[in-house]
Amino acid sequence: MGKVTDKDKGWRRLQALAKSLAADDVHVRVGVLDDGRAGSEIREDGITTGQLAVAMEFGTATTPARSWVGLTFDKARSEVQSDMQRLLGHIVDGKITVDKALNVLGAKYSAEVKNTVTQGEQIQPPNAPSTLARKQGKTHNNRDSKGRFKKGYGAALKYGVRTLIDTGRMVGAVTWATFGSGK
Repeated sequence: MGKVTDKDKGWRRLQALAKSLAADDVHVRVGVLDDGRAGSEIREDGITTGQLAVAMEFGTATTPARSWVGLTFDKARSEVQSDMQRLLGHIVDGKITVDKALNVLGAKYSAEVKNTVTQGEQIQPPNAPSTLARKQGKTHNNRDSKGRFKKGYGAALKYGVRTLIDTGRMVGAVTWATFGSGK
């Protein structure tokens, strides 16, 4: 009678990986992750950078919504899905860890969010005339006695007058964080 040999070519590893991913709620967050807790940067007007980012994304009673995070992911939806599929294939093949894949996605799309604000088409609606005049004033004669730009004036010169950029702190605060072990 013949002998039957059962060889596991990775099925058990895949099952363990699937269980781990589901149990640990593995994901990456991209944006201004300031939650307003201790250590959050408080601006001169008393709000945190995270609060400002939310106000700009969704609007307030006096400020129109200027979606910049949502716009980025709306435009890149198919690219995000493609990247996720490709990276999942690498995870399944054992080429990279889940943590590495999440960090690749976080780094790429945090840069994309920043680029949405600093490059290409302006985020709509445009700045009010009073805001535009104030921002344009930041590009002229704003150096200290040593020839350096005064605090808060470098962003206007680096990016020009753009919607959502004043001091550059909000866009500079865009980052990512990974959650769940996914090891």
